[in-house]
Amino acid sequence: MTTKLLFLIICNLVICNLQLSQNITNTLGTSGMFKIKDGSTDFFTINQSTGTINLVSPLAGNQRGSIFKGTDRFLHTYSGTGTQGNNTFLGINSGNFTLGGTTYQGINNTGVGYQSLFSLTTGYSNSAFGSNSLKNNTAGLLNSAFGHSSLESNKSGFGNSAFGSNTLRVTETSNGNSAFGYSALELNTTGNYNSAFGSNTLQGNFIGNYNSAFGYSSLIWNYAGNNNSAFGVYSLQTNGGDYNSAFGYSSLYSNNLGYQNSAFGMNSLYSNTEGWHNTGVGYDALKNNVVGYQNTAVGHHSLLSNTGNYNTAIGYNSGSTVTTGSNLTLIGIDANPTSPTATDQITLGNQFVNSLRCNVTTITSLSDRRDKKNIKELSVGLDFITKLKPRQFNWDRREWYEDGISDGSKIKHEPTAGFIAQELDSVQTQTGADWLNLVLKDNPEKWEATPGNLLPVMVKAIQELNEKCEGLKTENEKLKNDLEQLNDIKEKLTVLTGLINEIKQNNKEIKLTEK
Repeated sequence: MTTKLLFLIICNLVICNLQLSQNITNTLGTSGMFKIKDGSTDFFTINQSTGTINLVSPLAGNQRGSIFKGTDRFLHTYSGTGTQGNNTFLGINSGNFTLGGTTYQGINNTGVGYQSLFSLTTGYSNSAFGSNSLKNNTAGLLNSAFGHSSLESNKSGFGNSAFGSNTLRVTETSNGNSAFGYSALELNTTGNYNSAFGSNTLQGNFIGNYNSAFGYSSLIWNYAGNNNSAFGVYSLQTNGGDYNSAFGYSSLYSNNLGYQNSAFGMNSLYSNTEGWHNTGVGYDALKNNVVGYQNTAVGHHSLLSNTGNYNTAIGYNSGSTVTTGSNLTLIGIDANPTSPTATDQITLGNQFVNSLRCNVTTITSLSDRRDKKNIKELSVGLDFITKLKPRQFNWDRREWYEDGISDGSKIKHEPTAGFIAQELDSVQTQTGADWLNLVLKDNPEKWEATPGNLLPVMVKAIQELNEKCEGLKTENEKLKNDLEQLNDIKEKLTVLTGLINEIKQNNKEIKLTEK
């Protein structure tokens, strides 16, 4: 390459008018020097001792020492008059001969590639590697561009880093962006302080700020969303909302205007478009949620089909049957409400749970008098209780069988005690006390009982029994007094009878004496 370059230079400068083909050999002696110069300036030198080649004395002017390819500049170190310089440009039309400014402007720039840093004026400390990289940069500073057309349109933006073809290609005035990967942040115009790592990451971001994307096509079509974080292929792909965090393949994939959502796990919150304040942790967690808000799902498939609001599910498959249900709390593997549309319920565990353990035996609930109206005496009591039928039975649940039909083969051998929901419902209906809500019938195929609601009725029944006992006690006291009086009378009658008998006896003796 050096020999060819020298040959071309010598041919052009020395024998440019020679028309005949010939070989030219110039042999330098030991410590010899080959020079091309005018009266005072060495334009070109070759040192035999060191093998170095020099173009133009460094004091000969700021354009001297440049190499052209035809009429196009190819290699030069141009610096503006009065500046510190330290520029290096390699590539056809890389850099220019008009940049400069004050002492610290237009300095410390490096451009490698066709038209890299082509429009530079006062910008400094820029590094451009690749054709058209930082091509339109004028006053931008502290930018790094590596790859074809990387930061191509940047004019005055500063502190940007672009690594990969088309990265940050159309940005003009944005600052503090980092793009790593093909087309990362390609269409960003005025968005600032974004970080994109991976092909097509944040490609469609236009004016969004403070976003971070890691993974192929993550946040690819983010337009104006701010403060989002996407980690994983296709995560937050079509986002337009703010303050979202997505970690995992296709997490928050469809999010449009939803904001302040957190998705951790493959396909978590996949279908969410406008839902907000949701948290999905686990594979497919909240996958089909679209507009539901303020839901929390932790666990594989938790709240998988949810479209409702205010739901909390913790555990594998917890809440997986919920659709439009709301204000549900589901804790434990397979914990699900009575129906997909149920509201205001708490479910602890699945059908296999047989013990509810806690350090206390009761649950405290709201009972403040100030929150109650129409307070009056309970209308049902002992009569209602006497109609109930406590039962002993063995569980043989239908869900334990693949066809949903129990045949007794999986029956629990240990009996237990409780009520039959249908019998409870019959009693409360007969007595006009459906308002007791002893039976939950949200799911027609699986009735549930709420025997805890019987507590006030049982207290009322005990009170009624107590009243009867008190009445019997009073009546007993009265009978006791009457008995004591009767006994007193009896004693007196006994004494009187004795006197009468004594008198009779005395009379008999008198009569006998008289005779």
